[in-house]
This record gives sequence, structure tokens and C-alpha cells, in this order.
Amino acid sequence: MSDRSAFATRLADKTLLVLGLGNLGSYALDMLVRRPAGPRLIVAGRDGEAVRKRANLSRLTAAQLGFHRTVGTAVIDLTDVTATARTLAELRPDIVFTTASRQAWWVVDALPGPLREELAPAQFGPWLPMHLAPLLQLMQAVGESGIDTTVVNAAFPDATHAALAGADLAPLVGIGNVANPLPALRHAAADLLAEPVDNVSVRLVAAHYASTRLPRLGHSGGAPYAMSVLAGGKDVTASLDTAQVAARAAADHTRHGGPLGGMLTAASATTVLDGLLGEEERLVHAPGPLGLPGGYPLMACERGITLALPEGMPEQTARRINEEGLAHDGIAGIEPDGTVRFADPHHQVMREVIGYDCPVLPLPDVLDRADELGRRFAELRRGLG
Repeated sequence: MSDRSAFATRLADKTLLVLGLGNLGSYALDMLVRRPAGPRLIVAGRDGEAVRKRANLSRLTAAQLGFHRTVGTAVIDLTDVTATARTLAELRPDIVFTTASRQAWWVVDALPGPLREELAPAQFGPWLPMHLAPLLQLMQAVGESGIDTTVVNAAFPDATHAALAGADLAPLVGIGNVANPLPALRHAAADLLAEPVDNVSVRLVAAHYASTRLPRLGHSGGAPYAMSVLAGGKDVTASLDTAQVAARAAADHTRHGGPLGGMLTAASATTVLDGLLGEEERLVHAPGPLGLPGGYPLMACERGITLALPEGMPEQTARRINEEGLAHDGIAGIEPDGTVRFADPHHQVMREVIGYDCPVLPLPDVLDRADELGRRFAELRRGLG
């Protein structure tokens, strides 16, 4: 048997569990089944019938294109930690890719204009409990299950992983955010260098706030970030104005965002999953690696991940860039025990607009705070008629 055939056999023996088939999870599943080979796929969610139908849609669409894959299904309700642990112990996935969140990030953006503008200064940080609560429950279930698995998380990994790291509950790595601007930045850099895009790579250090603005606005909105550009494997950053790269990306490679933009986030997730399933190291970008705040370039393979920072950049510098970037999203700091401090202007907006007052979030309070925030936001939306 050739080395390639042997690896294909080992890959087929691995199990990838996709948890949550909302917008992002569904896009990711569509991509994962449209390939001739890969790991055993299982998808899970709270509604077994909905999960089965969505899995069949992805599977049959792939079959129409000539890719015949099997997709298993399971019922998992993260609010029941013990039952989740039992299901994980039965399935024994090698990788769990979770997209679970109590509230999709774009829900606030879908509010009517005046209310959306009132809430906008709060930024993304104060909504952290909605993303942290289900992830906390999943990681508790993983621990209770006793299985050895790798967790890859899509729910605000820039901050959720750092909040869980002190309790030794952080997933290995996240997806999206810092990865999403990379295609546009690569194309823009290739345009400016007059190089084929396949010959150009970009390494980006950036937290959520900067990474979401670079490809849309052409700048980071004042948040720090670091970018290096390589052509033919040689660092050519000194010959470029990286601000011009960002501006060119926004001008020439503009795209849809919102729920439709989940397609690109799913592609970013797939690069990380492929990396973790592969024999050879590959360069990827991802937030929250190894419990760190913000987003980084990484080398990923089946043996794990390592940072792959721009040449000459110490890890502490990259971490500082990301911590300062999170402050622009309203997260003033994350303590070693997981306590999150929110910046005054941001949490004050939440208090004044929806009556949610949370300047400090200790890890033991996450579930109660998520309940409260969800309830107050639901009341606000009901008041709109």
C-alpha cells in the first residue's frame, strides 16, 4: 500500500462530529461532503428530525455532483451536560467542530435601523455570554465523557477560549474571524506585487474587531493588527504599504457579509479541519489557538498546532496586539481565572438600551448571565411589535 493510500485509510477511520446545523454548520457540511474522501461524518443538534433532513440535503446534493458520502446523525442538547457526555462517549469523535451559540452574531445587525444604531457602540464583546455558555457546557461534557478528542469552536473564539483557559476548558482552536480577510488580502497583495496569487501568502495577527473591518472598510477601525506578505516564500512586506493592501482588498474584492457571508467562514473552518486531519503541516489562520486571545497564523496537522507568526514577532507582541484589539470590542481584560472585564462605555450601552448591566463576568456566572441577556434581548425585540 502506498503512503497516500495508507493515509486515506487512516483518514477514513477518523470521525468528525459537526455540532449545530444552523447557517455556518450547514455551509460547512455542504463543503465537507463534496469531496471524494474524508473522515467519517456525524452531525448533531437538538432537533433530530431537522438534523436528519439537513444532513440528507447535503448528502444528496453531493451525490448529484458525484460525491457519495455517508453522514450519520445524533441528537445533542448542550444544556444537558450529562446526556451530552454520554453521547460523546458513544460516538468517540476524533474532532468535534461546534458552531453552537445561543444567538447568531448577525441577529443584532438585523434590528431596525434606529435601535441597531443605539446598540452599535456596545460592539461585540458584551454579547460574550451568548457564545460562551454553550461552549462551556460542551467542554464540561467532553471532560465528563472521558474521551480524547480535539474541539474546534466557531463561537467568538477570540475571547471564549481565553475565558476558559484558566479552568483548563479551552478548545484547541477556533475558526473564522482572522482567517476571513485572508483571501481578499492575498489577492490585493498579489495585484500590487503583479504576482500570481498562488505565489503570494499573507500572515495576519488580528482580533475580531480588526479582522471584520479590514476587508469591508479597508482599515481596522483603529484597532492594532500586524500583517506580513510573502512572495515566492520571501518576505516582501518592506516593499509594500500594508495599509494599501487592506484598502485594495476592500475596494476590489468587496463581498456580501451577514448570513450569506457564512459561506466564507465555513471555508475558513474547513481549512482548519483539513489541517488537523492532514499528515503534513499547512498554514492556516484561526482565533483562540491554545487558549490565546485574538487571532493568529498557525501551522496545523494531525499532531496539533503551533504559532507561525510574522518573521521576528515574539508571541508576547502578538498577544498584546490581540488584547488591545479585543478592547475595541469592549473586552477590557480577561483574568487568569477566566473573569472577563468589560469596558465601561460598552457595557453602559447595554445597560441603557436593554437593561443588562454586566461590568464583570466571572466564569461561574456565565450561564445565568446568558439567560438574563437572552431574556432582556427577547423582551426588547417583542417591544418592537
